[in-house]
Amino acid sequence: MRQHVAWGKMTERKGSLLLAWQVKDKHCLVVGAGEVALSRIHHLLIAQAKVTVVTGITKDVHPEILALHTQGRLHNLVLRNYESEDLRMYEVGSLELDYTKISPQDYEEIANIANESFACVCCCIDDYDLSTKIYYQCKALRLPVNIADKPPLCDFYFGSMINKDNLQIMISTNGKSPRLSKLIKDNIAKQFEGVDVNNAIDNLGLIRSRLRELILIDDDLWGANKSGQDCQSFPKVPSARL
Repeated sequence: MRQHVAWGKMTERKGSLLLAWQVKDKHCLVVGAGEVALSRIHHLLIAQAKVTVVTGITKDVHPEILALHTQGRLHNLVLRNYESEDLRMYEVGSLELDYTKISPQDYEEIANIANESFACVCCCIDDYDLSTKIYYQCKALRLPVNIADKPPLCDFYFGSMINKDNLQIMISTNGKSPRLSKLIKDNIAKQFEGVDVNNAIDNLGLIRSRLRELILIDDDLWGANKSGQDCQSFPKVPSARL
């Protein structure tokens, strides 16, 4: 008699935690000056990060990176080799607070100190020894880091992405097959050709906000009128569903 075993019991399912990481107005560091570095820069600029690029001593800085700097889109462009101190280049303050005893009066100071640190570091160089060193330096400083083409040395991956402002879709193979990710991305992107996705999402957002306002008003009426025969004749819709 043939025995059927569920796939979930036969194999361990593995994957990454896919998140919409907010780096707007936060410092992000890119080490490198080629095509891969440019790709990382574009992703970070779309997310409205403050991008600093350390190129290394090279004559082959990608012309588009130079153009982005000329246009004022980069926060900083450093045309020299990487130095260990670069990982803390914007840190000027230090926190002397006991985190177990912070109060609302401390929040602004904490936020300012936190914003001096890099939200993430992207290393896009061919030097294996140096990139490995950068990885462990970031670990020592507790900075999230991505070492290009070295999945074991990555806290996060850059998958194939569809960016249409309000709509963002990422396909990831956990660094195993970037080509497959791109093929899937291109297939999904075709579904939105000729569609004003941003306008549709804006309209849906307005409708959702209005519905939530109406439900809040309904909740207030419901609580105020406990005898509320009129209110109780209508079913309540949990606002969490909207």
